[in-house]
Amino acid sequence: MNPRMKDALLVSTLAALPVGAASVTGNGVDLGHTAPGGQCLAQGEFLIEAPALPTGQLPDTKTITYDVIESVNSDMSSPVTVVAGIIVQTGAGGAGAAAATKRFRPATDAKRYYALKATGVATVSAAASSATMSFVF
Repeated sequence: MNPRMKDALLVSTLAALPVGAASVTGNGVDLGHTAPGGQCLAQGEFLIEAPALPTGQLPDTKTITYDVIESVNSDMSSPVTVVAGIIVQTGAGGAGAAAATKRFRPATDAKRYYALKATGVATVSAAASSATMSFVF
């Protein structure tokens, strides 16, 4: 099975990637169950999409690291990192970094809310770009 259909309500968007040594967190995607493991998750997975970043946004040797986080709270407070570094983009060769995608399937005991978090390092200025994590069926 290769999930392809997206639900527009199940998307965590980073409207602006980090500037400098900072982190940004997308909105929480509500998986709809009230307790971890309380409801069977649909046959699907998260699709993480990181954009191509030119060297002006991601200079040589600098990185943006994407993590998948979960929380019992819709505002993503008290998050737990589920997958650290699911994507790491590194600027190289004076060309920035290519676009990247990864897929991730939540565990059966998943917390209710999932989001994408991106962390940059000094001299990264990627606020003009965005990334998404969508639940696909």
